[in-house]
Formats: sequence, structure tokens, C-alpha cells
Amino acid sequence: MTDHTAPGLVTTTETGIVIVRCAGELDLNGTPSLRDALLGPIRAGARGVVVDLTETTFCDSTVFSVLVEASRAAAAQNVPYAIAAGQTAVARPLQILGLDRLLPLHAGLDSAQAAVARRPASPVPDPARRSPVRRLDDDRSQR
Repeated sequence: MTDHTAPGLVTTTETGIVIVRCAGELDLNGTPSLRDALLGPIRAGARGVVVDLTETTFCDSTVFSVLVEASRAAAAQNVPYAIAAGQTAVARPLQILGLDRLLPLHAGLDSAQAAVARRPASPVPDPARRSPVRRLDDDRSQR
């Protein structure tokens, strides 16, 4: 399935994994479409989401914000998420900002897809099944 969501932005689904391919320059004008293309499948519980920035020649800070937002949403929904950021124009600013330590970056599309395919979605922990937390003052009161 292929969906052309905006100029330079193409979304496909391969074996249940959504791939959002971005080509050319990404800036403030394209972030609403990018946000929708990433958050829609994450919120719908996709098997995985990969952002392909290997053909992206420029990204501004609004795009980086969307990538972080999508990463957090994916983690909250337990949806495997990866970013292929092979171009220096994308990878270098992410490194300078320290986002390479926060985001699941990969040098190419194949490694990003493999990372998402390998990581099964894990169920969201049920807070009702947590073990009770004992307070330190509970121990003292029983002495």
C-alpha cells in the first residue's frame, strides 16, 4: 500500500511495518504532514514504524521535534520505531544536538527495518498488576 501524503513524503506498508520516506528538504511547512504520517500508525498500533530520511537533504528543528514526539509516542504505545538517517545533512545535526543518544538512529533503511522487525511489540504493563510498594515507615511502625 502506498499513500502520497505530501510532496517528498511517501508512506508505504511492508509486512505490517509502516515506512515513511522523506525526500528533499523538510522544514516547518512539512512537519504537520510528517507528524500525521508518523503518529497515525503509532496510535493505531502498527507492527512498527520506520522513518526513512536517507534521501533528505535538509531538516530544521521542527522536524527533529516531530521525530522525538513520534519516538516518545511509539515507546508509550510499545510500537517498534526506528529512523534511517544516513545523510550527513540529517545525522550530523542530530549528533550535535545529542538526539543520537535519544532516538533510534540507523545508517540505512535496511538496518532500521531489521531493528523494527526484530523487536516485537511488548504489551503495556498493567498498573493493577504491580507489586505493592512498601514504605520505610511501615517497617518502623511494626517494631
